[in-house]
Amino acid sequence: MPKDWPAVLLYQPVVTSSATFESMGRTVAISGVQGINLDKACSFRDVAWPCGQRARAAFNSWLRGRALKCVVPPEIDRFAIAAPCNLGKQDVGAWLVSNGWATALASGIYGKAEAVAKGTEMGIFGPPQ
Repeated sequence: MPKDWPAVLLYQPVVTSSATFESMGRTVAISGVQGINLDKACSFRDVAWPCGQRARAAFNSWLRGRALKCVVPPEIDRFAIAAPCNLGKQDVGAWLVSNGWATALASGIYGKAEAVAKGTEMGIFGPPQ
């Protein structure tokens, strides 16, 4: 990212998937993670459940409409942009992956967080919630 891109507060985010939201005319995908498709079904010990919908709901519940601080280009683009974001001091990508509501990109920094989520059967790696 260019060094002149500011970290800005994006107010009243509306979650559209487990790792994407809209706010103030922008569509932002959390960088470093792969979101869970809304129509994805997960299976845990032969029990299928709608984990894509649950992942979006979990992200939405965690945000509770609070502003996210994201590094985005200064001008609003009509296309979605991948950006690192924080909620307070919490890295949003780290929260999503460590709770099992998104997976780490192979080239990303969240591989260990995904391993922990799998090992503890969190989110999509665990039982229906």
